Amino acid sequence: MKAEGREVLATPKEMPMEQLASKCLDVARNRDITSACLYGYRVYGYSKDSSDYDILMILENYDDGVRYHYRKINGVYAAILAVHKELFELDVRNGGLGDFVSHIILAPYIPIMSSEYLQKMEVEVKKRIVMEEIENLVVGYGELARGLVIEPNYFALARMLRRTMVFPPFKSSYANMLRGESAEENMKKTMRGFHSAIQELTHAGLIRLEDGMVAIENSCIDRWMSRRTIEKMVNIVEHSQRTLYSYLTHLAGLVNVDTLARELSKKLTVEEEEAPADIFEDPKKYVFLKTHSGLVNLDVRASIKEVVSKLRPGAKITISPLSGVLNEVYLVAVDGEKLVVKKFTNWHGFKWFTLNLVALGAKTFSVSGITRLSNEYGMNRFLSENGIQTPKIIHVSLPDQVLLEEYVEGTPILKFVKKSLSHPSLSKEEEEVAFSLGETFAKVHSLNVGIGDTKPENLLLSKDSQIYILDLEQAKKMGDKAWDVAEFLYYAGHYGLTATGGFRDFVSNFGRGYVSIGEPNILVKATGLNYMKVFSFWTSPTIIYSISEVIRNEFR
Repeated sequence: MKAEGREVLATPKEMPMEQLASKCLDVARNRDITSACLYGYRVYGYSKDSSDYDILMILENYDDGVRYHYRKINGVYAAILAVHKELFELDVRNGGLGDFVSHIILAPYIPIMSSEYLQKMEVEVKKRIVMEEIENLVVGYGELARGLVIEPNYFALARMLRRTMVFPPFKSSYANMLRGESAEENMKKTMRGFHSAIQELTHAGLIRLEDGMVAIENSCIDRWMSRRTIEKMVNIVEHSQRTLYSYLTHLAGLVNVDTLARELSKKLTVEEEEAPADIFEDPKKYVFLKTHSGLVNLDVRASIKEVVSKLRPGAKITISPLSGVLNEVYLVAVDGEKLVVKKFTNWHGFKWFTLNLVALGAKTFSVSGITRLSNEYGMNRFLSENGIQTPKIIHVSLPDQVLLEEYVEGTPILKFVKKSLSHPSLSKEEEEVAFSLGETFAKVHSLNVGIGDTKPENLLLSKDSQIYILDLEQAKKMGDKAWDVAEFLYYAGHYGLTATGGFRDFVSNFGRGYVSIGEPNILVKATGLNYMKVFSFWTSPTIIYSISEVIRNEFR
């Protein structure tokens, strides 16, 4: 069948399958053939009459490792890429040949011999691709990954686009696969293996399916986040190596000058048929963040008013500054409803330099706006899923570094702190609040999370007597638990001049709440000199000493 001088999507009946199999046997000679398949333009449905029959043949034993062989069928070449089975499986498992061979079964193919083996290898390589692309998302987006949901098409498109960047000749090949009448069927065939791979990874507990979309298990995120900085460098090196291996493997498969010339000519001819620049869909259109108002595409841009207007059509909207020394924080009123908008600008110059200098040796702050937004979003979701009260996230815009969340009505914890510093004792209610605060800190720490910025201003007692954590931009897994305790208590002390009986009661009840769930040694560690010296810039030595004395006397 023809379409504008091109073949429509090929089927085995339209191919000289017996002749192709015969040519494979001719190349193999006395070697055992594990499997063979037809791939490339003839399969994609976008080939010329003179296009090669591209064949991958896996041999049980093949001394040359990887090599092209050419045979003619009715005046057209069959380009047979022969590869040793062990090398092929190495490429499938970990890209040992730069994915030069395994990329073939990423796209549609037609089995010539032993389809079962090829299907098994296809699922194996696609499992690896799914996990590699997920790891890239985690490394790239950090804590935001806890709320990512990914449509399966993302994995195929992201890998194809990545391959075109490291081996340009693939660009035309993939582009031709994704255009024309056969594009939809080609993508459908490509995704079959990915769906099987996703099912197996789900059963292994690495990912989960939510309404047909892929979400990442926290255990995977934790593992990759723990080495995130290293991975950013490793990924760059890894992709560079794979680029090199692709070219080296390609050249290693060429046997003489004539063959080399033919292969280079073939690739140049392919590249002359340049596909349209926009032939590739942006893979990010298939990646979303979960919010309480629904899914948000990762690349959506919109002003605060545009976002709110979409969520609350026809409502009267007013926006006013709320607070935030280092962030832009706004209160949005929407027909009586209140929302909070946080814009995570990068910290430059004196502001962040002072913070890190003062806390030198005790704490390092994240200064990048996108990193802090990522922490806020990811830790908010994680803590909320584990029973800790946090404001609901309504919308996120990554390009604008903006987060929209609910406004929680209640009493700022700062009010209780200031009252304790001006009274000789606490009321029963105030003792319970202090106890609940310590208990909340311990619950967070039991999840192996450090809050990072625990100033009283960042905590609130809601109308239903729940402790809310309002600021999580410095929060992270494996964070410093003792820092959280030290910052809360020592920073709270800077609102007074002397440690009143009320404030000592506040510290004592906080400690009792903490040890009801947590470890007393965290409280004691918070009284260490390295933490105390940080807050000596803000809090009087007498109050710092009083806090330390209460903790050491009651909980050591």
